[in-house]
Amino acid sequence: MPRESFQQELDRLIDDVLDLGKEVGGSLENMVKAMESHDGELAAKELGVDVRYKARGAEIERDSMILQARQAPVARDLRLLYTTQSLTNHLVRSGALTEHICQALSETAGAERDEDLEAALLEMARTARNIFNEGLDIFRDRDIERARDLQAKDDKVDLLYSEALNLIANPSETGAGDPEWRMRAALIVHYLERIADHGVDVGGSTVFLVTGERIEDAMRQYLEREIGRNGE
Repeated sequence: MPRESFQQELDRLIDDVLDLGKEVGGSLENMVKAMESHDGELAAKELGVDVRYKARGAEIERDSMILQARQAPVARDLRLLYTTQSLTNHLVRSGALTEHICQALSETAGAERDEDLEAALLEMARTARNIFNEGLDIFRDRDIERARDLQAKDDKVDLLYSEALNLIANPSETGAGDPEWRMRAALIVHYLERIADHGVDVGGSTVFLVTGERIEDAMRQYLEREIGRNGE
């Protein structure tokens, strides 16, 4: 296969990954809107997306394996193919988690809620959505500087995660809310934390793609360079 043709197929593969990411991002946006408005019908529209996302992910993985088999890629190409497979896995899993959350929202749309817990969940959902979208933008733009900042944003999700768990274990004075809703809220907390982690991992995969380094190693070298500059 001529190099030009091979590059075109690589570009199409990247476009497929980005398109899948946009679809999952759309599901995340609907999830957040459903949480904001208690719209069970909007949440229900996302039921079944997991099957579609898994099928798309399988197609991307198959195309990646075919490309590897048809031409012996150089190291940079191998990193790209590896990264597309890794990213696809993160995107598909995020889509599945989003469907799980939407199912919980659909089935508890009219339930009484603990206002403080609901506020923590909503802020967590917005932050997780933003991290996911930024991770995808980082991959599209190959912006490894932003990838290094993404972990700090995930720290906010971790704080909200702890706050939500505390409110689940110790209901606020405004009322505990419906028991079924609280049970679902406990699951939603874990799902949102994982979606944010997937977004961070997308950024980390981009660092590996661009530099060949794991993000932990790249961040350490980056910090060492900054300390060196400041010491001059």
